[in-house]
Amino acid sequence: MPKSIGTNLFSLPLQRKNQGNNMNNLYILLPLPIFFTIHELEEIIMVKSWITRNIPLLYERFPRLKPVISKMGLVTTQSFATIALEELLIVIVCTAISLYTHNIIPWYCCLAAFVIHLVIHLIQFLVWRRYIPAILTTLICLPYCIWAIRETSLFLTLKELSQYAITGLIIGGINLIAMHWLMGHKHKRHVR
Repeated sequence: MPKSIGTNLFSLPLQRKNQGNNMNNLYILLPLPIFFTIHELEEIIMVKSWITRNIPLLYERFPRLKPVISKMGLVTTQSFATIALEELLIVIVCTAISLYTHNIIPWYCCLAAFVIHLVIHLIQFLVWRRYIPAILTTLICLPYCIWAIRETSLFLTLKELSQYAITGLIIGGINLIAMHWLMGHKHKRHVR
């Protein structure tokens, strides 16, 4: 039985429920940075031209989101790539920590945040009803993510899966907001 969530976020060993021995988890953990990179590359390549092409229709279909859409239009490919690189470094570091310490929690927090990110893309696609940047790689990445969560459920209880998913979402959200804020200030300095 896995340990309950204690005071130490990094206290859970990488062991299966009802099994005392650690297993080689490279095949579960290492694909995350690879799938993350593939997904982000589609966004980096496509997002600026897609926004430029679709901004009038976005304003028309979603008038209440005009301030958000306007800010999206200001994001440069370089800024977007910088944010994606910083996030990738976090995913790599958390994956390395999990592999080195035999503790799945840092990696799982990243996986959970990534899954939520992919689900948001699915919702955007269903609402927009057309291609959006990243939907192709979302469909490619989701099977791995579903499988990885299933494998992770052998290490963590449903309560722990949920709590660490919320933790990953909060940390990822704060990081994303901070990075967009930094890139926005960098853009403002170059415009002046």
